[in-house]
Amino acid sequence: MSLHRSDCMHIRKVQAEDISDLDNLFRVCMTDLVMRENKEKSLIEEEVDQLNRIVQESLFDSKTALFVAELDRQIVGTIALKNPNLTISDNILTEPDVFEVGSVYIRLAYQRQGIGKLLFQYIKKALLRLGQTKYYLDAGFSTSQQYWRQLLGKPSYILKNYWGEREDHHIWINNV
Repeated sequence: MSLHRSDCMHIRKVQAEDISDLDNLFRVCMTDLVMRENKEKSLIEEEVDQLNRIVQESLFDSKTALFVAELDRQIVGTIALKNPNLTISDNILTEPDVFEVGSVYIRLAYQRQGIGKLLFQYIKKALLRLGQTKYYLDAGFSTSQQYWRQLLGKPSYILKNYWGEREDHHIWINNV
């Protein structure tokens, strides 16, 4: 199933009244991801806390911008522009003022319908409006790596065994 032109999807910057709904979206998505990839359940809380910090930063820090996709007045996805995370900045030489594209989460019932790609196109246009020519993107979960590899091609860096035996971390540096 994919989105139809009649569907009214709206992308906007996060607002304070979205906090509870986003916490739920992140919690459901992370629980599903951790269970599918057979990871430690403690990772759910760590990741959700980190995502909720990004929401807060987006509300109060101009260097972080989290966007939500709404369909029929329900938040169905997120994407963010922010400073590169520590996994990126501790492992590669980053350039000043180059953003990381991250926090791409799609509500489970709406996955595989093109929402992630629409959000990604939206964020690339936002980068161009900001005068940016490149961005960073990283992925630690194998399903996320597969998705981004299909969309972006081979990663710029593969951090071998970063999360454990045969659990690599991928980093892309791409032009807008």
